[in-house]
Amino acid sequence: MSLFLAEQSWPFAVALIVMAGLAVLEGASLLVGGSGLSGLVDHAFSLDADADTDLHLDTGIHGPGGLLGWLHLGRVPLLMLLILFLTAFGIGGFLIQMLARSLFGSFLPAGLASIGAFLAAIPAVRVGGFVLAKVLPKDETSSVSLDALIGRIGVIVIGRARTGVAAQARVRDEHGRSHYVMVEPDQEDSVFEAGTEILLVKRLGAKFQAIRNPHTGLMQP
Repeated sequence: MSLFLAEQSWPFAVALIVMAGLAVLEGASLLVGGSGLSGLVDHAFSLDADADTDLHLDTGIHGPGGLLGWLHLGRVPLLMLLILFLTAFGIGGFLIQMLARSLFGSFLPAGLASIGAFLAAIPAVRVGGFVLAKVLPKDETSSVSLDALIGRIGVIVIGRARTGVAAQARVRDEHGRSHYVMVEPDQEDSVFEAGTEILLVKRLGAKFQAIRNPHTGLMQP
């Protein structure tokens, strides 16, 4: 028990406590319905699983060849990768401290042990993400091209869209899956408040241009 209560082990105990809390919240949100807490997190960061047309996942550290792509971000929900990291970090840290005590008779400083646990957790997340990407239901990890959203009706959920200032909108594709995209008006004098129904008419890189839904109240399935 001294291992878990030791000051040198507190980062790993905290990591496992946070992991357990996130897992409970994810399970509860799935029971309530919807895509779960992981879906809300991915939507908040505008993450989409379309590897060819991802928003914010095309270059550098975020790209398919970068660190986050290497960790399967975009193929596996961000929250699941975080839970994997916290689990690997916590367990790895405790194992390092156990080994240090058996070899040196005392625990390593928390900072030093945390570096080792972090370095061990990264490849563990890589492997765990690969496994999850294979076993997760395909309707959770596959997506249509974002260009296919043009002509779809959505609703502004966060922010106030005006020319030059985009807001977040929720749009459903032909399969009924929700996409959270950044939208600004196609016409300069238009302003979209939260709750406004819009029709996507054009894609400009990571953003869409839209007009007000000409058939208000008639949302697509």
